[in-house]
Amino acid sequence: MLNSMKKEFYKFYRQKIPLYGIIALAVLMIYTCLTSNNSFLISSGFGSTQWIIIILITISSSFVSLEYQDNTIINLLYKNSNKWKIYLAKFVVLSVYCLVLIFFALIFTLSLIVIIGHHFSLLLIKELFFNVFGTFIYSGFIISMAFMLISLLKNNTLVIVIGLLIGFLGAPISNSIISTLNFFKWNPLNIIYITNQLSELTFSHISKLSNVQIVLTALLYTLIFLIIGYKLFKRRRV
Repeated sequence: MLNSMKKEFYKFYRQKIPLYGIIALAVLMIYTCLTSNNSFLISSGFGSTQWIIIILITISSSFVSLEYQDNTIINLLYKNSNKWKIYLAKFVVLSVYCLVLIFFALIFTLSLIVIIGHHFSLLLIKELFFNVFGTFIYSGFIISMAFMLISLLKNNTLVIVIGLLIGFLGAPISNSIISTLNFFKWNPLNIIYITNQLSELTFSHISKLSNVQIVLTALLYTLIFLIIGYKLFKRRRV
């Protein structure tokens, strides 16, 4: 397993996509800073909680699909016949990359706060850290979902489009479903609220889930999507 992770980290590091992701995050945060001005945006890291998820959707599906496009999957399977180790190693790499994005998001956020001259508030910083923690939990859900979709659909562009639609339309769709039947508060689209709910309890009235429930639900769906995605990845023809 450790050997598989080393190989995946090396491949990921050698690609330019991770660097582009960090640059895109900085540009999008600066754009948000210039076009908006309120405390909620600061507590969300100038929109970084949303931008990180969008970046991960794009990179996660590409990380798997490029193996097949470049035919490197053949050499990978030849050296390591255990597909689960390969699949899990990729998930770990993207999870660590999420932490890297969060680190840079925090640095960019603090820098932008200083530049615009906004006063530091302990409550604001506390909300920011809760939001990025929620983003990290949600990232596992997003990465596992992207892996599952790319293994099922085998079309990187389509997976990215579906991921973006879930990101932008998931909340209103989930609200419509929940308003019809309260039981559907456990639907996966509802997990999107975790990025803000941990710091702002008013979101729990929308998601209909407590903080503990929404965290456990996110982790459960992450595990389910990982298992389904692996089954699809295992059966996919090289």
